[in-house]
Amino acid sequence: MPMILSVHLCFSVSAGARSRAKTLLMLWLSSLVAMAHVGSPNVFYEGEAGPYPVRVIIRPPGVVPGLAEIHVRILAGEAGQVSVLPVHWEVGTKGAPPADQAKLVSGETNLFSAELWLMDFGAYSVFVNVEGAKGRGTAVVPLNSVATQRLTMSRWFGSGLLGAGILLFLLLLTIVGAAVRESVLAPGLEPDRRRRWRAIVMMAGACVCLTLALAVLGRWWNRVDARFQRRLYQSVEVKTAIRAEGNTRALQLTLEPSKWTRHDATTLVPDHGKLIHLFLMREPDLDSFAHLHPVRIDSSKFETPLPPIPAGLYNVYADVTHESGFTQTLISRVTIPESTANSEAALTTELRSDPDDSWHVGTRYGSPSRESSLSERTVRYALDRAHIMAWEREQPLVENRETMLRFVVTGPNGGVASLESYMGMAGHAIIRHQDGSVFTHLHPRGSISMASQQRFLAREEGRVSSDPAWDFDDKFCGRDPNALSFPYAFPRAGSYRIWVQMKVNGKVMTGVFDAEVESTK
Repeated sequence: MPMILSVHLCFSVSAGARSRAKTLLMLWLSSLVAMAHVGSPNVFYEGEAGPYPVRVIIRPPGVVPGLAEIHVRILAGEAGQVSVLPVHWEVGTKGAPPADQAKLVSGETNLFSAELWLMDFGAYSVFVNVEGAKGRGTAVVPLNSVATQRLTMSRWFGSGLLGAGILLFLLLLTIVGAAVRESVLAPGLEPDRRRRWRAIVMMAGACVCLTLALAVLGRWWNRVDARFQRRLYQSVEVKTAIRAEGNTRALQLTLEPSKWTRHDATTLVPDHGKLIHLFLMREPDLDSFAHLHPVRIDSSKFETPLPPIPAGLYNVYADVTHESGFTQTLISRVTIPESTANSEAALTTELRSDPDDSWHVGTRYGSPSRESSLSERTVRYALDRAHIMAWEREQPLVENRETMLRFVVTGPNGGVASLESYMGMAGHAIIRHQDGSVFTHLHPRGSISMASQQRFLAREEGRVSSDPAWDFDDKFCGRDPNALSFPYAFPRAGSYRIWVQMKVNGKVMTGVFDAEVESTK
């Protein structure tokens, strides 16, 4: 009989692991307030603005409207002028304000900085215009404009404003009283008893009217505040279930319309040819990992056969792109039971997996390298008996500091391996904080959705966009064609695990690395 295991925010574990599971759940819940790429809202892009290779980092504001910080680094050549333009997906460049000029950062020769107002919620793109001796070029960088926090007023400042408000209230009553009591008297005359009583009555009436006005304004403000809090972005939880049938098992995702369309009601579009990029990570050792691509079963259900990964409790992350260009990372947890474990043979005879699905089993957290120490600058990981991946890392790694994650793969003879296209890119990097508060999916071009970028460009050119067949291009493997590089800045200090995936000789290989990121404090 088919077995369905439904998972919501609550999940089942064995009695012996219940305490550990509760701790993990609390850690996971602390990461729910985030945008796509959970806990890592900054946008990273490395590509070209016409003849100029650029690296763009955007730090979105925590509230909307709010100021976004934009840094543009020119990787080659000299730029005389850099301007940036925020474009909302519904209006295009014709409805956008004039572009802002980015300023050269003091002490730098190729780094420009600017601040841009994001005035509305939804999908935006930033048009980065570069001008110089080589001409003019534009790069389009998508980002989400959402509020992730509600700013609060400090107690001392609030008390000061309250005191000032009370003083102004009393002064206004005093002005009303003086106007009624003395404004029409000739100079030198004193108001009589009747005028004084009339002034008192008018002051009482003014007090009642002002109090009612303040009450109405207070109710209006509370409604505005409640509406803003409802629009605060929270990662969408999806319902997951294990469907067992014969010797096979499948993971089902149910996207409830009332939840996943909360921030954007437009339909999903494929990115790299896939509607969903799904990632599974076994807790707590992160020793089992899968990168899968579910297919649509009906309007709200998706399904993918599970590869031969071990039973246990898994974190689930699902990257999706909306037609507007808005991106989300949907989240869930699922327990894969021991009794329905797949075999390699079962996968080939019943449910068919996507040809780009991949998985990796082994390597407990804290022991990622078979040949190197975490203290070494170059950390090596044996992909198989013939291939080794080396992470040539910067020292030290510091939170919120721009870095390039650079990896080199060598073959049987020690030479650099020839990388093949894996879903149109040279490689993929998946980064997760040990406590689950950060999850990021990177490409050599950065953290943006290629589908979002293409849709913004298509709308601007007045044509219909479709998911492009991305061509593998060595120049986006970092400026060194022999390396696989990813632009990033770790958003917080702590322990991270990094999975790096690429394809060699038609086989997807996964390197696993651990990183310690230092605090700036």
